[in-house]
Amino acid sequence: MPELPEVETIRRIVARELTGLALRRVDLTLPKLVRDSPLPDLDLLVGRVVRGADRRAKVLVTHWSGGLSVLTHFKLAGQLAVMKPDGRRIVAGHPVPRPDGVYPHKATHLTFQFADGTIVYYSDIRQFGWWRLMATDAVAPALAAFRFGPEGTGGLGLDRDELAGRLQRRRMAVKQVLLDQRVVAGLGNIYVDEALHRARIHPGRAANSIAGEELSALHEAIGWALERGIEQGGAAIRAGKAYPRDGFPAVHGRKDEPCAVCATAIVKMTLGGRGTYVCPVCQPEPVAST
Repeated sequence: MPELPEVETIRRIVARELTGLALRRVDLTLPKLVRDSPLPDLDLLVGRVVRGADRRAKVLVTHWSGGLSVLTHFKLAGQLAVMKPDGRRIVAGHPVPRPDGVYPHKATHLTFQFADGTIVYYSDIRQFGWWRLMATDAVAPALAAFRFGPEGTGGLGLDRDELAGRLQRRRMAVKQVLLDQRVVAGLGNIYVDEALHRARIHPGRAANSIAGEELSALHEAIGWALERGIEQGGAAIRAGKAYPRDGFPAVHGRKDEPCAVCATAIVKMTLGGRGTYVCPVCQPEPVAST
């Protein structure tokens, strides 16, 4: 968190609310936020105009006039809050700071002030996120260096047969494989849990054991989970507890709550160091080989 749906939500906010605005001032209070950056001084953006926003996997790309672009990775706890002159507030990403709270927060490390009065706050309580300023021409090779796999959202590149090939090469748990951004770009902990539950596959199953109808179900479920997240502007998870809308998330963050399919209590386990939520009936444990 934030994962692909949250970052896509932020991209849409930036495109809608900031395109065409000229930057008046930048305040950076955490210098390490701008790291591994070809152009380390964000003040170079002052006076430039936002031209648009793209996304690749969980990386937001904002384009500015004069041939500059910024790559932003929100990592575990990044949040973007846009305050408009008419009083509107649009917040996406991590739930801390409280979207209806006071800004700047103690976790706010970067502030953009635009000429029309719009203010943008970037907050990150874990301080793992990063910003990289570069020439727009450098964006494509910079993204290519991450070696991202195909996008998991419907119609954006995740082919069923390609997914099959990527899973068949790996014996480790299917959840851990799906979290690898080189396998499916943008999938994170929340949406892997949701996809596996919808496909009725236990997260501890060996990736190379998924085939046939199960593979087709998983392929569909990945796109479904990400699209549902995008529709909602990101899953509502606060302090590890889900606040579902229209039954989504169905399992993640819902320990001890009844499964929507079979009413069995959802169980939380740890897999690869990640909190993982499963229905023990809909997603039976793999049988140990003898």
